[in-house]
Amino acid sequence: MQNGSIWYLLAGLTLLPIWFEPQTQLKSVVQDTLFVIDISESMNVRDVDFPKPQTDRLTLAKLAVREGMASLPCGSKVSVALFAGDESTVLFEPLEVCRHFPAIDQVVSGLDRRMRWIGDSWVTNALTASITEAKKRNLNLVYISDGDEMPARSAPIVTDLAKLRGKIHGLILGVGGDALQPIPRLNQKDEIVGYWTREDAVLEGNHPNLLAQVRALAPGERAPEGTLDEVTEHISSFNKVFMQALSLASGFKLVRINTPKDAVNALNNAEFQKEAMAERDARWIFALIAMGFVVVGWFWQNIQHFLVKRRWLKTKQKV
Repeated sequence: MQNGSIWYLLAGLTLLPIWFEPQTQLKSVVQDTLFVIDISESMNVRDVDFPKPQTDRLTLAKLAVREGMASLPCGSKVSVALFAGDESTVLFEPLEVCRHFPAIDQVVSGLDRRMRWIGDSWVTNALTASITEAKKRNLNLVYISDGDEMPARSAPIVTDLAKLRGKIHGLILGVGGDALQPIPRLNQKDEIVGYWTREDAVLEGNHPNLLAQVRALAPGERAPEGTLDEVTEHISSFNKVFMQALSLASGFKLVRINTPKDAVNALNNAEFQKEAMAERDARWIFALIAMGFVVVGWFWQNIQHFLVKRRWLKTKQKV
């Protein structure tokens, strides 16, 4: 091993742990985040132009979460939750984003309207519940919704929400178009087979004062013109005024998104970052040590070659 091959052997042995993806704890800038996605009925409305025209709101929300997660620094922990009704259900506890990104991305890609456990949607209550869930896990909150409530309210009741103001950092991302659109009915292949009507909204129990009148109608019959004008749950648009009220009460910035890049830009905020000990890829350490062995081996080999040549010249001179 006088030719320095021992150093090359050590370099090779040093690289072996790389195959096991070693991790180390380092002080890092991280952005731990809980992403909460609205999966209520109105998120099926197809009034989004990304990635193509007439895309549904839920698709944009999922893409925003995917790109948003991908933009976070390695070492950050993320979790994903869904909301329907007045509940926010966390799907998994926080995971390091880079190491677990493929698995998390698969979960987000598989989110579906069929996961909805209730037809109603109380956006204000769900935001309040989401803040509580994020605070328990020491996470920032990114809350994505069109602001459409069922049953509809002219203004949110924000008493409980305002009590949580300043408890965590958060962001509200708004999706959906400005024009009112009918809410579609979908089959198992996600094909539109019809649209919700005023009568359907009443039968869902949102207007008990009109329930007897609608139940008296024959199947497929419409109520007389003007009798159901107070019913609006069958149509939807991005509820800007409502969402601005939630933003004011919670202290979270409201950002309207039309593409995932809008979400990434909104997340790029130093206020959402912190320094913490975080799990980081340690393969570079072994690679650096191996490189050191290679350099030593190269010098060793050349020094040996120089010494041998020098001895040969001295021997030749004596002869």
